[in-house]
Amino acid sequence: MSFPCEISAKYVIPALRLMIAKKLIEKYGLTQSEVAKLLGVTQPSISHYLNSKRGIKMAKILSRSRDVREYVDRYVEKVLTSGSPPEDMPFCEICETAIKYVAGKRGRAHEAARQKNRLNRLG
Repeated sequence: MSFPCEISAKYVIPALRLMIAKKLIEKYGLTQSEVAKLLGVTQPSISHYLNSKRGIKMAKILSRSRDVREYVDRYVEKVLTSGSPPEDMPFCEICETAIKYVAGKRGRAHEAARQKNRLNRLG
C-alpha cells in the first residue's frame, strides 16, 4: 500500500512541475535554466519533464481539473513575482486535491466497469 505522499512524490509533483515549467517556458519565454532556478530543481530535470520522461501521463490527467489548472496559474504568477518558489503555496495542498481528483476518476471508472459487467451478465 502506498501512502498519499509517496504517490505525490512519484507522480503528482513531477506532473505539477511539468505543468508549471511548460507554462513558464511557453507563455513567458523563460529558458529551462531560468525555470529550474525558479522551481528549485536542476535544468536536466526540467528537460526531462519537457521531453515526456517525467510526469507526462499524470499531467494529462491533472490538466482536466479546474482546481489544478487554477493552482498552476496562481503558482506561476507568484513565482514570477517573487523569483522563487512561493512559500505560501505548498505542494501538499494541491497534492491532496490532485490525489482526490485522480482517485475520484478511477473510482467512477471502476464503478462504470462494474455496472457494464453486471449488464453483460444480465443480457
